[in-house]
Formats: sequence, C-alpha cells, structure tokens
Amino acid sequence: MSHSQESAATTVSSVNAESHETELFLACLPPETPVYSYHDHPDLETLPTGSSFVVVKDFPPLMFRKKDEQLPGRAEYSSSLQLLILKMPTNSHETAARCFETSLMEVASRMGVRRRILQCGATRYYGRDRTKEADVSFKPTRYSHRKWPTMAVEIGWSETRAKLEKEIIWWIKHSHGDVRQGITIDIKQGSGNIEMISWVPTMSISPSRVRISSKERQVLSKAINHIPPPRIDQKIGIKRGKGSAGPTITGGNLTIPFASVLLDNPGEGEGDFVITAEELLQDAELVWMAMDIEAEEKARR
Repeated sequence: MSHSQESAATTVSSVNAESHETELFLACLPPETPVYSYHDHPDLETLPTGSSFVVVKDFPPLMFRKKDEQLPGRAEYSSSLQLLILKMPTNSHETAARCFETSLMEVASRMGVRRRILQCGATRYYGRDRTKEADVSFKPTRYSHRKWPTMAVEIGWSETRAKLEKEIIWWIKHSHGDVRQGITIDIKQGSGNIEMISWVPTMSISPSRVRISSKERQVLSKAINHIPPPRIDQKIGIKRGKGSAGPTITGGNLTIPFASVLLDNPGEGEGDFVITAEELLQDAELVWMAMDIEAEEKARR
C-alpha cells in the first residue's frame, strides 16, 4: 500500500456509497483512489503523492475560487457536492499532450491558418455545477471570447477507457454541442499501446447555423434543448513493437474537420486537419521514450 493510501481517510470505493450523485461524479475512478478531507489537508500542495488521481471532499466553492492557481494537477470540481478531483499528470501523459498539440499546429502552419487557432491548453471551463479542465483544447482566435473550446482532448494514462469516454461526453453534452470535436488518447501502462478515438456530436451542426451576436459571441441560430451522446467518428490503434519488431498502426491518418476547429468552411488551399499515420507513429515513439524514462526512475527509487 502506498503512502498516499495509508494517510488517506478513505478511498473512492467507500465514498461512492454516500449518495447516488457522489457515485456518478466519481464514477470510473480507480477504486483505490485516495480521498482526503479538506479540513485535514487545507494545504493541498502537501497532499501525499503516488496516485494518478486524488479526491478532496468538503472543499468549499469559495476556497476553490481562491486556490484556483495553486491546485496541483488538472481539476474537476462539483460545487454542490463540494468534491474536487485532481488528476496528477505524469511525464508520459504530458508528452502525449504536447505531441498532439504540436502535430495539430504543424498541420495548421502548412495550411497557413496557425494564427487562426488559439491554443487553450488546460484552460478551466465552467459547466452546470461542474468545473473541468481538458488536457488540451483549442478554439478559433476570431471567437476568443467564446465560452467553450471547439475541440477538447482527454488523455488517459492510468484511468479506464470508461472514464475517458465519460470525460469527452461531458465536454460535448454540457457545451450543448459547442465542443465540436473530442479526442481521447488512451495509453496502456503495461504494453504502451495507444488508442486514439475521435468523437463528434451525434447531431450535425454546420457553420451556416452559427451566427455572431452583437458582442461577437458565437451562438447557434436555433436553440438546442437536448444533446444526445456523441458518436465515435474514427478509431486509431498504435501497438508498440516487441523486441526487434517495429510499431504498427491501424486506422490510418487522423482527420479532423476544418469547420469543427475554426467554425468556418475551408478556403482556397485549406482543408481538414490531417495528422498522418507516420506523424502519429513519431509521436508515439516520444511517448514510449517518456514511459521508459519513468520506469527507469521508478526502478532506481
């Protein structure tokens, strides 16, 4: 048992029994995820490390706003439940995030639209009773005051695929379709195999249905009261080779519609954002390198 588990008051598996709402909010977290009370650990930076996720209960909304810039890791927060989930990124996780961000922007540069894309990184977004950060996010610079990103990327290193799906569904459903594109990148700890899935709203929202308000905020031309769960648009698998065998990839290039990112139809010399299979393999090699370094450091401890 890790130090973080020993000093925690409880774990997610026992906290889930407190209420149905709590169970839904913490769903898909590893059952051994440590849970701390804010009353016992007011200084979050001193929380024991060693887990990919940490849950803090009894965390007041006012304190969440005050400690905004001091939170260690990616934050997901429910004000009604006063529950805070902290996702502790590893070097492998951060490498995957930066690789995806760099690859997309390189494609944008080749098309001459790089300056039209705002890289929002892990900017915090506020939904109904829930606050969340993506691992990577983008929006058009033209609509920089837009509440939601047009594309959100979630990367899994230790969480289950079910949790990744839950996160990307949250982005698309709670934004009422304003998040046009979701990407999940699931990295398997043991094998290093990577699964990338492209998610899109089930209903189609074309650029022609978008209008700009007097305050230059993008809004839909028709109200949408219900957003069904998103659908899988593309699935790509990357397997790490064993021994002298090289890596393999299935699913081909990753294609992201131009309009999904920039809320506009492509002009002359422009088109969908295509990250080639070769580029994806190059990114995977960097992720595996980060994994190997982490494994070596862990072995030396």
